[in-house]
Amino acid sequence: MKKGKFYFCLKDFLEENQTNTQKAFILVAEYTNFNLEDLKSYNGEIFGGIVPFVVFNENYYNKGIIVCFLEENSDFLFVEDLNYLDTNPTFFENRKSFLVLLDGLSPNITSFLENVFEVVCENAQIIGGGAGKMTFENDPVIFTKDKIYKNAAIIIATPMKLHTKIASGWEYLEGPFLATSSEKNILKTLNFNNAFDVYKSVIEKHSGMTFTDDNFFDIAKSYPFGIVKFNSQTIVRDPIYIDDNNHIVLVGDIFQNSTVNILKGEPSSLVKSTGLAVKELLIESDSCENQDVIIFDCISRSIFLGDNFPSELEEMKSFMKEGSTLFGALTLGEICSDTDMYISFYNKSCIVGVLC
Repeated sequence: MKKGKFYFCLKDFLEENQTNTQKAFILVAEYTNFNLEDLKSYNGEIFGGIVPFVVFNENYYNKGIIVCFLEENSDFLFVEDLNYLDTNPTFFENRKSFLVLLDGLSPNITSFLENVFEVVCENAQIIGGGAGKMTFENDPVIFTKDKIYKNAAIIIATPMKLHTKIASGWEYLEGPFLATSSEKNILKTLNFNNAFDVYKSVIEKHSGMTFTDDNFFDIAKSYPFGIVKFNSQTIVRDPIYIDDNNHIVLVGDIFQNSTVNILKGEPSSLVKSTGLAVKELLIESDSCENQDVIIFDCISRSIFLGDNFPSELEEMKSFMKEGSTLFGALTLGEICSDTDMYISFYNKSCIVGVLC
């Protein structure tokens, strides 16, 4: 997959590529004037997703698109329903680098990634993120030239070597707690008590703020959950709203009986973590001829950083060689194969990668 190119609108891309027949993957910022019918004028296969913002170097846009063309020996698999993965061996066979874009608000993400893990080659590297909109409405966001879908995914397979790093920067606040009742991405109880009541008590004590009917996300953006994995790694989960049953809805699944902590963050720690991730990534991929960096950075992380978010992009870019491109999206969740034992779906994290 070639490095991404930014266009301010879909029309500019189509006019510049009237005779192009390459397979194209596109990330469309949420407020772009996007008409699926217009894609039919492109002569090659085209597929992609709608995201809150696209990223190009030190800038991020809620209008515009990032376009990545695939090499001839790359391919893509469209998954219409995350509950069912076509395990076509000719697609996964002998390929070790994949990019995944999926519906970031689907309740089936974890089971889908487990199915992907079962069919990819040993030590396969995977990077990606969750498509979606800032409204957090479960709208269709994954598309081909013919249709736009929800609860769907795109998998890109490339023969290129993929290097990845994960940046977090979130720190322990209180815990551990046991998720004594949960269902997919809904957290119901912690330590046998209503999860929101437990969370509310901790956050109001620490922040000095009070939850009301309409400010949950404004407060919760600074206090995510951290699921403690068997290797002491923490998977961050973003609480986004309280449902009609007074349960906490997360971006991504949380298994019952998971051990979780409540986390806090400081802007300086988050910014520093992304710079360190890019620095380590470029050292690891130093032999690559091109060191363009693809990024999937969590939208709620950028909301938390606020006016400090441009500093995060500038920090990453400061470690990159002159002429290299930083490109990608702000997403609803991030995907990375951080070890050879599983593929994880993260929140409030930044995943960076180099393909070479």
